[in-house]
Amino acid sequence: MRKASYVLVAVLATVFLMTGCAAQLSQADRDLLNQAKEASVSAGQSAKSAAGSATQAESSAQRAEAAAKRAETAASGAQQSAAQAQQSATEAKKAFEMGLRK
Repeated sequence: MRKASYVLVAVLATVFLMTGCAAQLSQADRDLLNQAKEASVSAGQSAKSAAGSATQAESSAQRAEAAAKRAETAASGAQQSAAQAQQSATEAKKAFEMGLRK
């Protein structure tokens, strides 16, 4: 973002410097200068938009990472619950078999 800002400032400074000399330029040159000025403004807006998109993408990536961690924690809890259920089933089976033997 800073690099884009520096480039934009440099381009605008160049355009303003060239604008000072515009009185000596032909109409075609002035038209080209105006087009360059418009292009620099457009480039600045595009840079701001790109920076905003990058910020949104980073935020989305952080949210996705947090969701993945929560999912991993939930999966771990489910695995522990399944292991406990299996242990309980094994104990119940043993108790049932003991009851049948008596």
